[in-house]
Amino acid sequence: MLATIIIGGIIASFLYAVTSMKSIDFIHRRSQCDSCNENLKWYHLIPVISYIFLKGKCSHCKTKIDLSYPLCELLVIILFVIPLFLGLGLADYTLYYLIVALLIPVSFYDFNTLTIPNHMNLLFLFTGLYLTDLHYIEPIRDIFIVLILHLIYILFSESVGYGDIKLFTVLTLITPINFFIYTILLTYIIGGLFVIFINLYKENINNKIPLVPFIANATVLCFFLYEDFNLIYYGGFL
Repeated sequence: MLATIIIGGIIASFLYAVTSMKSIDFIHRRSQCDSCNENLKWYHLIPVISYIFLKGKCSHCKTKIDLSYPLCELLVIILFVIPLFLGLGLADYTLYYLIVALLIPVSFYDFNTLTIPNHMNLLFLFTGLYLTDLHYIEPIRDIFIVLILHLIYILFSESVGYGDIKLFTVLTLITPINFFIYTILLTYIIGGLFVIFINLYKENINNKIPLVPFIANATVLCFFLYEDFNLIYYGGFL
C-alpha cells in the first residue's frame, strides 16, 4: 500500500507538470518555481508533504503555490489506493490506473484554464492504445461514435469544446463500447446536476463549464459500477 501511495503521488506530480508545460524543455531541465524560475530541491518535490512543509509557498520567492498541485496529488493517491480495498467492475487495472493518472491532472488544468492541451490528448491516445493492445477497438462502432461526437460539436459548439470531443474520441478507442456509453451518459447527468445546483445559489454563472472533471468522475464511477450498469443495460432498462 505504501508503494502505491508513493507511486501515485509521484505520477500525479509529474503528469500535472507535463499537463501544464509550455515548452518541451520541461522534459530535460530541472523542476523550477512557476514564479521565480529558481530550481527546486528534491525535498521540494515530495508530493503533498512538500506543500505542507513549505506552508504552500515557494522557498525562494515566497509566492503561493497553486493549490491544484497538492490536491491533484492527493486525489490521485486516493484513487490509486481505493482498488486495493474495492474490486473494479471492469477489472482492467492497467486501464484504470492509466485513466486516473492522466484524467485527474487534465481535470485540474481544465478547471483552471477551460482548455485541454493537445499533447495530453495525444499522450492519452497512444499510451492507451499501446497498453490496451487495441483490445477495445471496434472499427465500425468507433467510427460511428466519432462521427456522432463531431456532429454534436457542430450543433453545440458554443457549449462543447473541441478538446472535449477529442478526449471522448480517445476514450471510445481505449474502452469497451458499453463502458464509453455509460461514461458519456453519466458525465452529462453529473454535469447537469452540478449546473442545477450552481444555479440555485448563483444567478450569473460562466456559460463555459469545464467538462473534464465530470468526465473523470463518470469514468471512475463506471469502473466500479460497470457490472451493475451492465445488469441494468442488458436487463432492458436502458
